[in-house]
Amino acid sequence: MKHQKGIARRAFIKKSAGTAAGLSLLSTLAQAGMVQVVRTDNELSVVESSQTFPEGLKKVALIANIYRNSAHADVIATKLFAGIPTDDGMVTPEVQIVSVWIDQIGENDTGVRIAKMNNATLYPTIAEALTMGGDKLAVDAVIYVGEHGEYPYSRYGVKMYPRMNYLEQIFRVFDASNKSVPLFTDKHLAYSWLDSKWVYDRGQELKVPMMAGSSLPYCWRDPMLVHPVGTKITEAVGIGYASLDAYGFHVMEILQCMVERRAGGETGVASVQGVLGDSVWKAIDAGKISKELVEAACNRIKGRAEGNMRDIVKKPKAVIIRYNDGTKGAILMLDELVKEGWAYAAKADGKTVSTEFVLDHSMSYSHFSYLTLNIQKFLVSGKPQGPVERTLLTSGMIDMGIRSSVDGEQVIKTPFLNIKYNVKGIEPIIPKAPRPTGQSVGPWPPEGYEFIIPDRFKK
Repeated sequence: MKHQKGIARRAFIKKSAGTAAGLSLLSTLAQAGMVQVVRTDNELSVVESSQTFPEGLKKVALIANIYRNSAHADVIATKLFAGIPTDDGMVTPEVQIVSVWIDQIGENDTGVRIAKMNNATLYPTIAEALTMGGDKLAVDAVIYVGEHGEYPYSRYGVKMYPRMNYLEQIFRVFDASNKSVPLFTDKHLAYSWLDSKWVYDRGQELKVPMMAGSSLPYCWRDPMLVHPVGTKITEAVGIGYASLDAYGFHVMEILQCMVERRAGGETGVASVQGVLGDSVWKAIDAGKISKELVEAACNRIKGRAEGNMRDIVKKPKAVIIRYNDGTKGAILMLDELVKEGWAYAAKADGKTVSTEFVLDHSMSYSHFSYLTLNIQKFLVSGKPQGPVERTLLTSGMIDMGIRSSVDGEQVIKTPFLNIKYNVKGIEPIIPKAPRPTGQSVGPWPPEGYEFIIPDRFKK
């Protein structure tokens, strides 16, 4: 009889899922930990659950555009579910993802399965993921991974990720609950400067502890180079490849995480100019971008192409930055020359210094391990491992750089980027070795997670 009652209850829940009353019931049951709500493209499905979590761990809501093999949600959140591979071994997570919302669930989704494996409930709305089906905020922290997924492109060729839209929904729950908790948001604050500024201002109004940005500031450096706070930096460049939209932001974060440590702290940006093709070489010839620094940075990249830069690179792209204190900065995308390489060089205390920013290209994408360690420390402590003002500034700089490059390469005056901050006292977790080693390069994934192996690694 008890078994028959269980079957009847499941049938009733499934039948009711599409009704208003049914959705209300699902919220109540999910809050009580009796069911998991799984949203696919066309319908809600429900599985019975008994949510139990380790005592003392911070409860985290994961909000993601998409969760599939190698997407940012996978290379961040899966580590918080399964363990964090580092040079020094596997690190046991100190937080527990208890609720999940995924915007786009397709045939290649892995997030639904991983959530089920780890007893995390999937909710049909962002608000319900944060409230765990109740009326008020019910988690201790939030991670929003707003990267990847199918979204339209703007007139500037920028993918219009709905970061502001989804962060606004998170902020609404904070506001209605009269409580804010640590919030990490991946990469840009938003695809446009105006949206980014709104996100920052709303977060400030609600007193939200926020951290954001790229994985690049937390990856390996060969050789190790960390400017002491107070270093006199007169000019710096960051080097990368591919589009200004998706990857230019990473290079901007490389540049900014280094130059923000200069004497006087960050003073903001006076102007931005985007240049393309032959205009890049002309900017170098005119001294707007230091040829010495570009060559010093590129020469650090192991695996860079041999030969003359101008013969090798077909469509160079650059963004030239002038800081309010007179510091000169630039990022360059030199695809064929650097291949998949990233680098930095600067005039620091009168000397030329340079380093390669090294990523892990194994199955574990362990540069995201170090980002994840910093996210975790932030979620536990409430103290950001990198200032959100950095990402506000880089979001604005890359937006203006793209606009300039499309609109005739004009210099854009940027008094709205008069963003001042100081990183004194902030000590992020970064690898000590120059390149990935130990558990960072495998084996990965852990037992039971073999289905997350990207196709390119399958034999």
